Amino acid sequence: MKKNSYLTVAVVVLILVAAAGGYYYFFMKEKLPVIAEPTPFELTNAVDGKQFSSEDGKVKVLTFFYSNCPDICPLTLNDYRKLEKQLRAEELYGTDVELVAVTVDPKVDTQKVLKKYASNFEANAEGWKVLTGDDVVIDRLTRQLNFYYSKAESGLVTHGTQMFILDRDNKVRAISSMAKTTDEPVDLEEVMTSVKQLAKE
Repeated sequence: MKKNSYLTVAVVVLILVAAAGGYYYFFMKEKLPVIAEPTPFELTNAVDGKQFSSEDGKVKVLTFFYSNCPDICPLTLNDYRKLEKQLRAEELYGTDVELVAVTVDPKVDTQKVLKKYASNFEANAEGWKVLTGDDVVIDRLTRQLNFYYSKAESGLVTHGTQMFILDRDNKVRAISSMAKTTDEPVDLEEVMTSVKQLAKE
C-alpha cells in the first residue's frame, strides 16, 4: 500500500513537472532580443516595379546582394527559394513573412536588370522583395545594420555575409549567415525557427 502511495506521488510530480515545462515553452519562452532598429525605408521592388515600404507589418528575412556577384549572392537567393517552400508549408509566405534582398550596387542594378535577375530564382511579388533605388537610402540601411560593402573599380563588390531577421515593427531580432558555398548553405532551420517565433508575436 505504501509502495502504491509512493508511486502515485511520483506520477503526480512527473505530471506537474511536464505541465510546468509545457507552460514555460508555450507562454514564457524567452523572446528574441532587439539587436538593431533601422530607420524605416522605401525602395522599388524590381519584381513588380512597385514601391516597397519596410513599414508593412510583416516579418522579414533580409539579405544584401548585387547581380554581378559570382558566388554567395546567387547561392543565398537560391536558398531563398527553399525558404519560400517552407514558408508556404507553414502558411506564412507573403501574408506574414517576406523574403527581402537589397542590392548594394543600385547604379548597375536598375529595376529592369533586377527583374530579369530575379526571374532566375522564380521570384514572385507575393513574397519576394528584390529591392533597388536611392543609394543614400541603401547606404544608410547598411550602416545601421553594420553591414560592410565596398565597390572596386572593376565592379566587384566586397561585402559582409550577414542575413537579418526583422520583426513586424522593423526591428532586427536575429542574425544568420548567407550561404558561403554549396556545402555551406543558409541555415534554413535556424532562420525558420526565428521567423516562426516572430510571426506569433
